[in-house]
Amino acid sequence: MTGWLPALLLAGTVLSAAPAREVPGRDPPVRHDFHVSYTRMAIEPTVITAQIRMFTDDVTRALVERSRTPALVLASKAAEAAFQSYLAEMFPVSVNGRRLAPVVVSGGADGQMWAFIVTWTSAAPITAVSMHNATMFELFDDQQNIVKLKHLGSGKEATQFFSGGSRADQVFRF
Repeated sequence: MTGWLPALLLAGTVLSAAPAREVPGRDPPVRHDFHVSYTRMAIEPTVITAQIRMFTDDVTRALVERSRTPALVLASKAAEAAFQSYLAEMFPVSVNGRRLAPVVVSGGADGQMWAFIVTWTSAAPITAVSMHNATMFELFDDQQNIVKLKHLGSGKEATQFFSGGSRADQVFRF
């Protein structure tokens, strides 16, 4: 991708005057007028490691609605478990035709975003990765999810873009 859109999305934040609901005892929500996630994946021989970044208020809303836990705090093991379950359904990753289970390693604030570190482990060397990223499509009509992949052995890179509620798999081979 070239042009202004990637630069805008890679910057990670766009603020607007759009109203956001404040919750007593929590930091004021980030004010933004679009919904995006940005994932960077590194593919090693049998492990995929990813950093998944989302607006803090968006991922909080998704996990609160999913877990039905209004007091869910992102900086908790409960939130990591909820996100892991959410990913298994909304961001399925298959390697060599076999679906893998995500494992959330950690999560933390990254500016006005929240970042989770996630791994997927394969029993065999990884030669192809298939996925679709439908995170937060159920919440926001304008949700966009970008996944940047890099195979560390070959240096091959790709960028995948998911929007419009699409659940079609995209494949990365090397």
